[in-house]
Amino acid sequence: MLDVSTKWRPEPDWTLARLAGPNLTIGTVAGLTQRLVSGDVERFLARHDLGKDIGALGLAVGERYVVRVARDRLLVVGISSGELADGWHDEGWAATTVSAALRVIEAKGDGVRDLLARGTTLDPDNAGPCAAMSFAGMMATIYRHADTGSLRIHIDRGLASYLWEWLECQPLLGGNGEPVPS
Repeated sequence: MLDVSTKWRPEPDWTLARLAGPNLTIGTVAGLTQRLVSGDVERFLARHDLGKDIGALGLAVGERYVVRVARDRLLVVGISSGELADGWHDEGWAATTVSAALRVIEAKGDGVRDLLARGTTLDPDNAGPCAAMSFAGMMATIYRHADTGSLRIHIDRGLASYLWEWLECQPLLGGNGEPVPS
């Protein structure tokens, strides 16, 4: 039988995956607790005292924060299942753990703005209220973390290898359009 798996490169070892260029370094962030909250998100925010959610290219600070991904949906980072049980809540919202479904890639450095210009048509100086957007031809959740020179990209795990290969090919990282050999 034909082994079609040989057509594709193996997935990177995400614990060691790193890319670096003159003005940009890219790696992965492991161990983040990620939850989707849908429904009455304003009541959710008030109930958990999380403050304001951030939108596209907003700045998230700290270990716990909330990113807007739709009108009635939030990506909540850093809240454990002990603090927030999965399922429907009588206050009018539902929570789902998605930590295993999303890979988080982080880019840092002066080249972040150029990376954004290559990956999306979003104006970095006039970002919108929703952090879910098309990036490198696929949907991702994108915001800044800790400082304006750090960008986090939450992507479906099934698409993470594609995004990584796309990143490897970028001239910002010294790529010449060809993937870096693994």
